[in-house]
Amino acid sequence: MRKITVLDFANQIGVLSDEVPVVVKTDRKVIGRFRCLYEIPETAMPGVLEAKIDHVILRSDEITIQVKLKAVTT
Repeated sequence: MRKITVLDFANQIGVLSDEVPVVVKTDRKVIGRFRCLYEIPETAMPGVLEAKIDHVILRSDEITIQVKLKAVTT
């Protein structure tokens, strides 16, 4: 199964989501907090948008997206 990016996930759910806060994490570090899913494409940094989703935890009071960041080459 192909892993999707945060941007893909946000676009698939988009405006159908409620106003549930979203937290994007890598391991234990929070890399983004958003008011709702449909805010992510407009306000997130490119690194967050391109991150591959490892898993998502859906709760009534918060959505947590666990990601693996894209490797940076120099």
